[in-house]
Amino acid sequence: MNTKKIKKKITYYAIAIIAFSAICWDMATSLQTAAINEDTYKNESEFDAITAPTTPVKVAVVPSDYADLANPVSRTIKPSYEQIEGMVRKAIELQGGFDGVIEKGDEVMLKVNLVGGNSPSGQGENTDVNVVKALIKTIYDFQNDVKIIVAEGTARVNDDPTVSGSVWHNSGYVPLLTDPYLDSINLSFLNLNQSIGDLIEIDLGEKGTAAPHDFAFNVHKKEVEADVYISVPVLKIHSPGITNALKNQIGTAPGCYYGYNKAKGREKDGSSTPSKIHPSFDRQDWSEEEIVDLSNIAGIDFVVVDAVMCLEKSKSASSGIQLRMNTIVAGYDPVAVDHVCARLFGINPDNIVHIFLAEKVGLGTNNSEHIEVVGASIESTMKKAEKSSRFVGANRIWLLSPAFEGTTITEEFITNEKDYIPQALKDGWSEPVFFFDDQINLHSYYNGKSGIVTYAFTKFYSPADTQAELWLGRQEAMYVYINGEKVYSETSNEDFFGRNEATISLKEGENTLMVKTLNNISNAYTFALDICEVEPDSKYDGNRLPGLKFYTDTFAVPTVSVPIVHSNNQIQLENYPNPFTNFTTFKFSLPKSSIAKINIYDLNGKLIKNLTTEYFIAGTHEIGWQTENLKSGYYICTLNAGKYSKSIKILLE
Repeated sequence: MNTKKIKKKITYYAIAIIAFSAICWDMATSLQTAAINEDTYKNESEFDAITAPTTPVKVAVVPSDYADLANPVSRTIKPSYEQIEGMVRKAIELQGGFDGVIEKGDEVMLKVNLVGGNSPSGQGENTDVNVVKALIKTIYDFQNDVKIIVAEGTARVNDDPTVSGSVWHNSGYVPLLTDPYLDSINLSFLNLNQSIGDLIEIDLGEKGTAAPHDFAFNVHKKEVEADVYISVPVLKIHSPGITNALKNQIGTAPGCYYGYNKAKGREKDGSSTPSKIHPSFDRQDWSEEEIVDLSNIAGIDFVVVDAVMCLEKSKSASSGIQLRMNTIVAGYDPVAVDHVCARLFGINPDNIVHIFLAEKVGLGTNNSEHIEVVGASIESTMKKAEKSSRFVGANRIWLLSPAFEGTTITEEFITNEKDYIPQALKDGWSEPVFFFDDQINLHSYYNGKSGIVTYAFTKFYSPADTQAELWLGRQEAMYVYINGEKVYSETSNEDFFGRNEATISLKEGENTLMVKTLNNISNAYTFALDICEVEPDSKYDGNRLPGLKFYTDTFAVPTVSVPIVHSNNQIQLENYPNPFTNFTTFKFSLPKSSIAKINIYDLNGKLIKNLTTEYFIAGTHEIGWQTENLKSGYYICTLNAGKYSKSIKILLE
């Protein structure tokens, strides 16, 4: 395989304006200083089209006391290896097995989650080695002619599997190589930080979301070359909300390129000098957009979640709190798996922004109506987890009004504003706008204008008639209307806080929400808002109401992305027009991200033209062909992408 640096033409329209960084909500403290962001918002129409799956996406939940297990055990007792293997096998079986995923001769990469160098396996910080061992054996029993690679690129310098004292050794992984139970299995470990020469750059172009990285990342070439990619995280609380299938992909960004640790971009020797390879990474945030882009590159085929011993409050065993759940979760769709796992922690999945955003770029399904939970129910398995901070992932999609010149919020600039329901792209209103931060940066959106009043509108679905809490942050005067009732009114300025401001009443079904704000400060024109469950215990407050979903008319509930389907007939290739004279366009769809090669042959098998040999993310793409001095007649177009292939006959007139 050609592993030279792959570059795709960047067509993304970047908005080079400043934005505030993600906020840490706390009822008693103000936000920290905002950071620079290169991109603050994106119109909804710029995301890939969202369609519903034809059949529900299955996610299996198997706790240790599941009745169908051969040897069930209480969820409060540490399970044996045999019991963990039984849970892993049952979860994989319930969601449909490995048919269509793993085939003879495949190279299968297991991306585990290794963080702490001094945390033994089973403590909740690193993926339990027993879960990984059980998965390896289950794969081998399904198809013994495969090569299995256990891979990770930790934030630590000393993470080489061959070095004593590394994360691999301390987590108990190295003995797997000589474990007699895994005898005859083609098994190896891969340090994704290994060397610069093993890296390949993937440019997502207009499909990317992480503007600070210019939508491009360096990853180990094996990640692209592997036939099957399985994410094997440990479920735990982390600052982006949770660590699970998607967040696990931060480990694919190699430290040898981005520095140790990646957030600071430091040299391997531990000095304060930025990495010589990437000197601009003196400090780099790795947040929701990076998680989504790296997941897009990985092309996750399958997920097995270690929720045996979890961590709440923190990702690290030293600062987190152990939460025994004795559960395995498995599924094909990484977004659906993360959706289910968020709910197992008592968190609305839309509160975890990288889950919400991953659906928007087409990585999977984040709608409970299109997810079939098999095995145990979420309700019978869940344990509410304490978050890393009292945060709210505020609503990020709004319809925005035109700007009205004014210096007081008391004046009505829209007749009967409390009951007004705008329509996208009518009367000066925007289409739905997605903001890349919890703080809705109106300063950027309205080009820095001051002395204006603006409105922001959304709808939301409530699963029942209920009481809820209005959490918001603001810097200037603000009115909030819900279903035509003014539920919040403040005419003064204040520092930006995130806190519970009011108890509100919701009706089952559709509700309307209008926010009116005044801008006199100019560069401080932001707000954030969420609707949260009533929670008396401060350890758990600030969670969006379970089942509540924000939406607009243009993208109404339910909205889900096309799920990942693993079948050879999912690779599609066609051209139009056909027949054609001197130009035709080939349209092709890939079930997973991979290098795709498209060739044109004559009927004798002679190669006429290589149209592309390039990395494409999962989804639909087009490429044109201008014929030159070719005889009329039939030709064959072939598409090869990983283990998938497709051929069609075309006619040049």
